[in-house]
Amino acid sequence: MSRPAATPTAPIAPTAPTAPNLSSAARARWVVPEAGAGVAVVLGAAVLVGVLWGAATSGLQTVLPRPFAGLANAVGPWVAPAFLVGAWSRRPWTAVLAGVLVCLGEVAGYYALSALRGFGVNPATVAMWAATGLLGGPVLGAAGWCWRRPRSLRVAALGPALLGGVFLAEGAVTYGFYLGYAADAVVFCVLGAVVVAVLGATTPVARAAGRRARGVGVATTWLLLVLPLGAAGEVLLHRLLT
Repeated sequence: MSRPAATPTAPIAPTAPTAPNLSSAARARWVVPEAGAGVAVVLGAAVLVGVLWGAATSGLQTVLPRPFAGLANAVGPWVAPAFLVGAWSRRPWTAVLAGVLVCLGEVAGYYALSALRGFGVNPATVAMWAATGLLGGPVLGAAGWCWRRPRSLRVAALGPALLGGVFLAEGAVTYGFYLGYAADAVVFCVLGAVVVAVLGATTPVARAAGRRARGVGVATTWLLLVLPLGAAGEVLLHRLLT
């Protein structure tokens, strides 16, 4: 009997170079973004997270002691959930829309619970905070996406700088300069520095390339641009509220 012919095998698809043959920078370019949640799930979660966090903020304002009470009455903690939901999004446009929904949900949750607690609700104030959500929500949602998804460390490090910069600018300008609350200013500035350091070191592209310190350094460099813009925003917000 003749020997059976060998069964043809499927061609092997070319693969990316393995990590041991790559430099740190080259390995960073080969990072594949992790899977995120679907659009409907992300947007639904954005609304839910926003409403719950807005309502929680209303309650925490009468519970947190000084110098942490400011955390329940500030922009930094208000936009942080937009960053988190943005990081959960697969696509940048989903992250932007989710950031808007989080901030608008916070406005709704905050003022709904405040009204139930017997506090007066000024429609002009509601409109103003909704407008700030339309501006800040997309930026922080996109910042979350930038932190987790891009293959470029330079782009990824912008996310931590944006979120940390909000806390730093608010601490220095609003609580330090305008209000003169030194302890509150320290709390916000420390939180901002921690956000930049931790998120800069743990952005997926920095971890994959083994360049955690580089991630912190790039995020810190971004602050040279982010902080002046954040300070200008704090000045504008102060003028709108006074």
